[in-house]
Amino acid sequence: MKADVKPKPVIAGQGVDAGEVLLAVQNVSLSFGGVRAIRNVSFDIRKGEIRAIIGPNGAGKTSMLNVINGFYHPQEGVITYKGRQRSAMRPHIAASQGIARTFQNVALFKGMSTLDNIMTGRTLKMRRGLLAHALHFGPAKREEIRHRAAVEHIIDFLEIAHIRKAPVGKLPYGLQKRVELGRALAMEPELLLLDEPMAGMNLEEKQDMSRFILTVRDAFNTTIALIEHDMGVVMDLSDRVVVLDYGQKIADGTPAEVQGNQAVIDAYLGVAH
Repeated sequence: MKADVKPKPVIAGQGVDAGEVLLAVQNVSLSFGGVRAIRNVSFDIRKGEIRAIIGPNGAGKTSMLNVINGFYHPQEGVITYKGRQRSAMRPHIAASQGIARTFQNVALFKGMSTLDNIMTGRTLKMRRGLLAHALHFGPAKREEIRHRAAVEHIIDFLEIAHIRKAPVGKLPYGLQKRVELGRALAMEPELLLLDEPMAGMNLEEKQDMSRFILTVRDAFNTTIALIEHDMGVVMDLSDRVVVLDYGQKIADGTPAEVQGNQAVIDAYLGVAH
């Protein structure tokens, strides 16, 4: 993504290095005391794809996203990102390397406007110090103008210009989720992690969010990994799906392959292991 955060004029599904592994999870295990949240899980995320991570409640999906962006550190296994093994990753370091995420529960500054919330996503891109920005003079002023222009492009892209000055705490839930997506996009991520982006939305809001997710992937050449419970959305959006159950991987493949997998069917029906 370029600094002005304008979409690139590419044809949907083209302009990406299909098949190139961007991130690999290798034999990762994560425990909290005696509880094993993730058990020896391996899968990869290829550049330019939409990779779904699904499973019943408590399957370890959010824990896996937290491992990928450095919030949790696995006791076993290796994460490889852009060909390099990571160690002791922290969320701010992951963000500086091009990994952004949204959350199950909207994590916005409720008293701030849409514009200001999305501007916070530009923090790591700013080179001038706090004092320089407080004085709002010279290079700092020019830098802020550039970043504000980038945010305005995102606002237009997400079709939320009408709420740009509104406090996000007063917005409907679906629009808050869109603002959170905008903040993540402001970081210009190579890998975008979406934790239940459709949660709490009605049908029309889900259709809008699905459209934006596809456009982000195709126009910005952004790789996306998402957790989602709506199987219709997963089957429509994703290129590949990995399925977790009780912290273990039980299936991995195309949406059609996963949909017909008996272990997946049993997991969602609650069949005893």
